[in-house]
Amino acid sequence: MNIILLEHNTPDDRFEVQLSEHAHRHCVEVIKPEVGSHLKVGVYGAKLGVGIVLEHSKTRTVLKVELLEPPPRKEPVCLVLALPRPKMLRRILSASIELGVETIHIINSYRVEKSYWQSPYLRPDAIKTTIHTALEQAGDTVPPGLHWHKGFKPFAEDHLPALVRSYPNAWLGDHRVQTRLDPSNRDEPRLIAIGPEGGFISYEVDVLQCAGLQPANLGARIMRVETAVSALLGKLIG
Repeated sequence: MNIILLEHNTPDDRFEVQLSEHAHRHCVEVIKPEVGSHLKVGVYGAKLGVGIVLEHSKTRTVLKVELLEPPPRKEPVCLVLALPRPKMLRRILSASIELGVETIHIINSYRVEKSYWQSPYLRPDAIKTTIHTALEQAGDTVPPGLHWHKGFKPFAEDHLPALVRSYPNAWLGDHRVQTRLDPSNRDEPRLIAIGPEGGFISYEVDVLQCAGLQPANLGARIMRVETAVSALLGKLIG
């Protein structure tokens, strides 16, 4: 981890805190600080700063924290993703958070296996762990907006049109068209929708287009979803 992420509800920028079991174990096994050591810290949903070690033993670590600066800004990018295999989703979420994506919508699709929605990898505690780990890696404290939509049609007809109005550059990955993705203006909000393995079916493509998404060819090569997402986010953000 590149920062120690704290869960601490206080309006103050200076406070003392005992680290969670997870963070303490990391200190014991990896950082191995001494009393007086300065550690990079951040409060979940708030600022970044420094933690001075007041106490460190096999049983607990106590820091004196001073919050000094805001977290890095998010990229104005919205990822709309048909739910992939849950293990793959965990990797995609991590990469998206590390890249600074501001909003992620996980949606259903005809080709999404129904069993995916019942996976233990989608339990709130598992998702929270994935988010925390990615934020610690990225040196960030603010998670992306993460939204779940188990119904394709309600999302596409009721939610997506408003999203498209907020993201003037809104694309749908579609290998059947010739128009290529052109993310030339990276200062404007951008949205990309990626289908499941095998892509969205024709009905879904039509509904997504009616909501305002512009089909774009993502390249001739056939990629796994996680590879496609990483490559596309690299184009939209890099």
